[in-house]
Amino acid sequence: MIRSLVFGGLAGTASALLVMTVVGSPFGMVLGYLAPLPLFFAGLTKGVGAAAAAAAAGTLVSAYNGVMPAVTFALLFGLPALWLVRQALLARPAEEASSDAELADGLEWFPPAGLVLRLAGWSGLLFALALLATSGREGGLLGALQPVLQQFFIAMQAVESGGDQAEKLAETAARMMPAVVAVSWLTMLTINGTLAQGLAVLVKQNARPTPHYSALSLPRYLAMGLVAAVVAAILLPAETSFIAVAATAILAFPYFLQGLAVVHVLANKAPASGLILAAFYAALVVASLLVGILVVGLGLIEEWAGFRRRVAGAGTSRESD
Repeated sequence: MIRSLVFGGLAGTASALLVMTVVGSPFGMVLGYLAPLPLFFAGLTKGVGAAAAAAAAGTLVSAYNGVMPAVTFALLFGLPALWLVRQALLARPAEEASSDAELADGLEWFPPAGLVLRLAGWSGLLFALALLATSGREGGLLGALQPVLQQFFIAMQAVESGGDQAEKLAETAARMMPAVVAVSWLTMLTINGTLAQGLAVLVKQNARPTPHYSALSLPRYLAMGLVAAVVAAILLPAETSFIAVAATAILAFPYFLQGLAVVHVLANKAPASGLILAAFYAALVVASLLVGILVVGLGLIEEWAGFRRRVAGAGTSRESD
């Protein structure tokens, strides 16, 4: 137990140091992107206690730069990693599992769909906290973002310092910024959690089997929430529609992952599957928005079309959250 806590403390320290490199190194953005990796790795190899020690250590190290960096680390990395690890390590005996559950080592493990939904829920919580923290400012969150973005565009010489162009561009960017940040954060946590599990398996220290990512299946009610968010984004006035836009992005992310699962299943059934997947991800990098929207649409259609079931020739169980 002591070794696990020490390992977690070291992992949390490494995570906090990676966050600090964002502004202190030419490769800071790349290193900072991997900040959640040690947190997940500690938990997925040594258990919840190690994940808690990692979250605590990372927060304490971040406090060296002040209270706000410590709170930011805890909310963005430490606590969500701890929560997700705790859920990921939940399991129950096979005799207590549902009839359509996927079993491994005689246990039914917490499904990846449940992890994705909780990650999206945490993202929504962070957005709500941002709205609350800026509620006392004139213009709220948009009012806080617009001046910063306006100065950024001027500094980058994207617009001239005078005139209305900078103000209009900053206003448009501010409305999209919460959605962009939410998706970026969701992607970062997902990639690092998946990498951590892969590394744990590689060194044969994984505390749970690797989930069947290609079997990711979401509850139907999520689709209704996504449709409602899209309608709200269209109908609400510009001053409040950014909230619905951010909600749309957060609710669409699980369907993006489900769409990726469909792509992988279909590609694996085709000749030269590796080449197909390489071309797909290259297109995703080059045209992120367009391809991303298409993948989300594929994930939504999968809810009713069941492409994976047809390809596999057998039913794909719907995971509970």
